[in-house]
Amino acid sequence: MLTERIVRDVAAQTRTRILWDGQMRGLGLRITPSGTKSYVLSYRFAGRKRCMTLARAVEISLKAARKRAGTELATIRSGESDPLARRASAERQPTVGRLIERFLTDYAPGRIEHGRMTESTLRLYGRQCRRYICPALGSVRVTEVTRHDIEAAVAELKPVLRNRVLALLSRLFNLAEIWEWRDQHTNPVRGIERAREEPRDRVLSRSELAALGKALAATEPRHPAPVAAIRLAVLTGLRIGEILAIRWEHVDFDSRRLLLPRTKTGRRTHDLPPAAIDILQQLPRINAWAFTVGRDAAVTYSHARKVFAMVASMAGLADVRLQDLRRGFMTRAAASGVGTHLLRDLLGHKTTAMADRYIRAVGDPVREARVRVGAAMAEAMSVTQDRASV
Repeated sequence: MLTERIVRDVAAQTRTRILWDGQMRGLGLRITPSGTKSYVLSYRFAGRKRCMTLARAVEISLKAARKRAGTELATIRSGESDPLARRASAERQPTVGRLIERFLTDYAPGRIEHGRMTESTLRLYGRQCRRYICPALGSVRVTEVTRHDIEAAVAELKPVLRNRVLALLSRLFNLAEIWEWRDQHTNPVRGIERAREEPRDRVLSRSELAALGKALAATEPRHPAPVAAIRLAVLTGLRIGEILAIRWEHVDFDSRRLLLPRTKTGRRTHDLPPAAIDILQQLPRINAWAFTVGRDAAVTYSHARKVFAMVASMAGLADVRLQDLRRGFMTRAAASGVGTHLLRDLLGHKTTAMADRYIRAVGDPVREARVRVGAAMAEAMSVTQDRASV
């Protein structure tokens, strides 16, 4: 009979051998020539003799090995399933890494082809998968991922990033259900509370815009294309991704209109102010892209972001991002009296939700309205009191 002492002290020989336990029938200790010791279970299923590995001896005790062997033998006697076949089936089940691979290489390209996803979005998803999802869940089988696993994977992420990664994970597991890799209505992301996001309201003041313009002029000789793209963002309120995607065929200098073939809301046109036309006319036509560093490719978002960070530092601007240029344009448009629907069209959105937000965020008109209405109410109260005293 096997004992803990025998398991610990038995020595390896030139050939693999198995020491059988006298207490649990079918349980044995296999010792390889290299000294590896593993618990095995010999059994018959459907008339065939089988032998499976339960665990390495360093991983579980002899008592635990006997308990596991008894559980497997009870399952075998009931005729439910063959443990080896069940294990092989489990090993064939796709992992989260395989789910991500299918999403990025098979599913997403089709969405891009039909205009339902952009290349930049796909690159963003790829980075999120590589940095945050694969390290935590890549080797876990899709069917075995639990809500606790998801929460642990995003526990250390900042609120905005946490919400973005959770949204991507939810999309991945919805697809896993569609592809029948997981039972329906078992998405482990469902019910996980999202972090509270504080809306960003950073807008550059007149003095900050002047400092930015000075820093851009100083940087232009070294980085002409990114600087021109940043200037165009200030003047038009376009997303930096939309600007970097401009090809010369999209610009009609006669009508001063820009065609945006692919945006978040689909194909649209954008009228360009004279200052924006001047920026485009001064760019050299090196290849098909308006903003390029010389190769047959556009300036990348990461390059433009790095140049903007450098320029912002030179200008002494704190806590400023490229997206703030678009917000500044829209906020000033709202302050000038542009209505909700016109502002929606300037934004290039399908709804007026963001336009309403910009209009509500405008400081001066709201403040003036409060002062004006408050003064009127004070005057009304004063008149009432005067009449009452008479």
